[in-house]
Amino acid sequence: MKSTLSDQSGFTLIEIIVTLTVTAILSVMLVQFMGTSMSRSAEPIISMQEGMALHSIFESMNADYKQLLLTDNTPLETFKTRVETPGFYGSYALTDSKYILFDGSQAEVPCNTPDCRILKVTISIGDHSLTSLFTR
Repeated sequence: MKSTLSDQSGFTLIEIIVTLTVTAILSVMLVQFMGTSMSRSAEPIISMQEGMALHSIFESMNADYKQLLLTDNTPLETFKTRVETPGFYGSYALTDSKYILFDGSQAEVPCNTPDCRILKVTISIGDHSLTSLFTR
C-alpha cells in the first residue's frame, strides 16, 4: 500500500513562515515594552537618593549653625559665607541665600540693613529643592 501525500501529517512551509513572522513581531513588541520599563525603573531610586542627599546636607548645615551660635560672634554672617562657599557642605546648587524680613502682612521682603536677623537658604539637587530659615 502506498500512502498518498494528503495522508501525511505535519505543517506546511507557509504555516511555519507565518508562525515565525507573528512570533517575531510579538517578540519585538515585548522587548520594546520591557526596555522602556527597565530604563525608567531607576528613576524613583535616583529621585530618592537626591532627596536623601539634600536632607543630609541640610542636617550638616543645621549642626554647623548650632555650633556657630555657641562659638562665633557673628554666626549668621559666618554661616552665610560657608553656605555660599562651593563644596563646603557637599555638592548642591545654591538657589537662594539672602537676608529677609517679614512685613506687617507676613509677606517676605528683602532686608538691606546691617541688623538683619533672618537668613533664607534654598539649595537644590536634581529636581529637589529645600528652603530653610536661619535666625539669630
